[in-house]
Amino acid sequence: MACDCAGHRALSTRAPGSGLWASLLPVLACAVCPACLTTYAKILAVFGVGFGLSELEHLVLLVLAVGTSVAVSAWRTVRSGRAWPLVFALSGSALVVLGHVVGDLHVVEWTGVLVMLAGGLGEHFRLVRAARTAAA
Repeated sequence: MACDCAGHRALSTRAPGSGLWASLLPVLACAVCPACLTTYAKILAVFGVGFGLSELEHLVLLVLAVGTSVAVSAWRTVRSGRAWPLVFALSGSALVVLGHVVGDLHVVEWTGVLVMLAGGLGEHFRLVRAARTAAA
């Protein structure tokens, strides 16, 4: 198990036959989990260590996050033959980038994040339903 925060507690079980990535991804998710980052920042602040991101570092992380989201959704689209994961990812990413570039429109950015989240959750629940149907 990566950590014991509420967001990752449900992910602690490992399916039989799962590979190394299945073990590493929860750790990587915890490394950027907002709840975990908040905790890390508080602990580091107690010891007098602070960190921040420059605008360039923030932009690089934004590009990596948007690119990863679109790449994973494109892969899912190719595998499943359904276009909607990629449509949600592209729409949400466009809103995030638009909100970030055009005068820091935070409402537009968060709307983009919610669109990407809705697409990801929709795909996740579709896969869970398909697995249950196949098992029955």
